Amino acid sequence: MNVFKEMGCSIGVPSAYPEFLKNRKGKIFGYGMLLMLFYFLLSTIFPFLVFQVRTGGIGSIVNETLPDFEVSDSGFWIEEPFYYEDGNSYIELDSNHYFDEEAAYQFSMGYQNMLLIDEEKLIVKSNGQVQTLYFYMLESGSYLSKQSIMAIIPIIYLFLILGLVFYFVWITALFFFGVLMVSLVGMILNAILKAELTFGQIFILGLYGRTLPLFFKGFVLRFLNWSVIPISIPYFWVINFGATLVYMFLAMRRIREQKAQNIRYGYQQPYQQGMYQQGGYGQNGYGQNGYQQNPYNQNNYQEQNGYSGQTDIQGRENGQNDYGEH
Repeated sequence: MNVFKEMGCSIGVPSAYPEFLKNRKGKIFGYGMLLMLFYFLLSTIFPFLVFQVRTGGIGSIVNETLPDFEVSDSGFWIEEPFYYEDGNSYIELDSNHYFDEEAAYQFSMGYQNMLLIDEEKLIVKSNGQVQTLYFYMLESGSYLSKQSIMAIIPIIYLFLILGLVFYFVWITALFFFGVLMVSLVGMILNAILKAELTFGQIFILGLYGRTLPLFFKGFVLRFLNWSVIPISIPYFWVINFGATLVYMFLAMRRIREQKAQNIRYGYQQPYQQGMYQQGGYGQNGYGQNGYQQNPYNQNNYQEQNGYSGQTDIQGRENGQNDYGEH
């Protein structure tokens, strides 16, 4: 059974789970990696591509929203003032306005994060601390502008790709750790159902049982949430692992039933063995050959009386009687 068919069976055919226990370790690990790849595509890559198509990308956003500006050790200049506020953060960039440090400190009390830039200095609030940086303190020759930011957009994308790779490795490690945790709960189910499975087999059932919850989480809660409409399900983690436990329960019950059937079959085996085996008729219920040679089919008189039927016929043809006389 290929992995794609196994994905379908792991979602819609819980009775197929006993077959998964026959897979090799390499195939099981590959299934987990492929499952996480699909989840990564649904939850991260596809929403990011939708964002790129809708906005035109990071470069387009910077070019359209950020006004022309220059920052150097000589000071700050911006084409037109820039304001931003979302309730917890406040940003104001204005080279034609002077920000008093004491007044800026008092103003920052109403925000968690703040950034004020005028012609000569930068005032920033982060992690509850307010700090001031005068541009003349910058290293001689330092320069930053909108054009220089646009020039490093490819580097930003490179770091973004590296971050996505690291993120994939991280969530994959968390996935296998989550399967390990749910397998510990599966040991309780194993004891209750008396399925007599090893921890490794329970881990395999838990891994395949994560298929539907991951697809649901990746498509509904991530892809649709970021790309179409906001969706929120309270206590989804309970549903997430609960669905996995349901699959494990159904699989263990099926395995227990199969073991019970095998035991019954084992008791009936002597009576169910085919009477027709290779070489004709096999053994009957008593372990004996169905048709053996009877005593009358054997040359008993050849061995006991010392002469055969052939000798008797030849003797009669030569005129001899039964006692060898002519």
